[in-house]
Amino acid sequence: MNLEEKVFRALLDFEAQGDIYEEKEKVILGCMANGTEIEKVKKHLTTLELEEILKEHSLDEINSAVQRLTEKDFIKCRKISETTGRYFYELLNSQCDLEEFLEG
Repeated sequence: MNLEEKVFRALLDFEAQGDIYEEKEKVILGCMANGTEIEKVKKHLTTLELEEILKEHSLDEINSAVQRLTEKDFIKCRKISETTGRYFYELLNSQCDLEEFLEG
C-alpha cells in the first residue's frame, strides 16, 4: 500500500467516527481590554496526527502525499502555517469513496 492510500484510508477512518468537536480558545481584541472566549469547532485530521499514525513516514512525505491527493480531487485540505515556519495540513473531507479512489 502506498503512502497516498494510507493517508486516504486514515481520513476515511477518521470520518467514520462522525463529527468531533473540540473547544478552542479564541482571543478577542478590544479597545479597553483583551479577552478570550471558548468556542466549539469541528476537529479535522491533520498531517501532524498522521505523522504519529504513520511513524515510518516524515511530515514532509505525508504533506507531499496530501498535496497529490488534493491535486487529484480525492480530498479537500487547508494549509496551516506555524510560527516556526513549519506547516501542516488539515484534511477537511474526502471527495470520493474508497472504491473510486482505488480505481483512480
